[in-house]
Amino acid sequence: MKQSIRVKQFVYALLCTSLLLIANLTPAVADESPHYEVIAERTHKPTLFTQGLLVDGDHFYESSGLYNKSLLVVYPIAEPASAWAKISAPFTKKQSIPSQYFAEGLALLNGKLYLLTWREKTLLVYDKATLNYEKSISYNGEGWGLTSNGEQLIRSDGSSRLYFHNATDFTVTKTINVTDDGTDVSQLNELEFVRGFIWANVWHQDQIVKIDPDSGHVVGKIDLGDLKKTLNLKDSEQVLNGIAWDEKQQAFWVTGKQWPKMFLIRITH
Repeated sequence: MKQSIRVKQFVYALLCTSLLLIANLTPAVADESPHYEVIAERTHKPTLFTQGLLVDGDHFYESSGLYNKSLLVVYPIAEPASAWAKISAPFTKKQSIPSQYFAEGLALLNGKLYLLTWREKTLLVYDKATLNYEKSISYNGEGWGLTSNGEQLIRSDGSSRLYFHNATDFTVTKTINVTDDGTDVSQLNELEFVRGFIWANVWHQDQIVKIDPDSGHVVGKIDLGDLKKTLNLKDSEQVLNGIAWDEKQQAFWVTGKQWPKMFLIRITH
């Protein structure tokens, strides 16, 4: 009887030791969803139906959509002091887009601004310094978001696919499919490339996803639902859309279609 008890005690002790070893060998699952803090905000003209947004130096470059209303604009990050001046301040530069085009994503590469059009299968190229039109390039499919990794242009088309393009002739050099834990992530919209990762707004969602450009895997998400609620927006089409990396501040400017504000957010984890 005593021998049987000893055997049971030994087996129990061995089981506990094994479980402890397994626990120590199993890596903890990290929370890869980044958190953020708002470190600044500024006004944003609610007339702008934001499609593409980027920062270069001390200025924003923004494309605004809608037929017969599409624009390409430039304005300073710094604002005047008075509330009236903030609202009434003119753009530094403004270029109207021909009425047959619905302006979409915007990217900067080698001194040129590349502007997608929604369903017109046309990429419009402008000189960054003057906003003068230079040329058009045809492509297949829709244009939604656009960014650059410093060598190529990267386009979204509202699906779960991202297309890498040669900037010279806009030929596709590769595609990736974006997935989150094995599930396709569609409705990818405005894009930004920062430190080796693609950040994408998801249309009609209050989140931005962080994408590995090699695998297409979503490796993080930013939920901006609480930030959007502070604006008390009335129109369902006033969606989050606009993310621009500010190198000086080491933070992202974010806004949305016809939002009255822009927010500078810093990733804290």
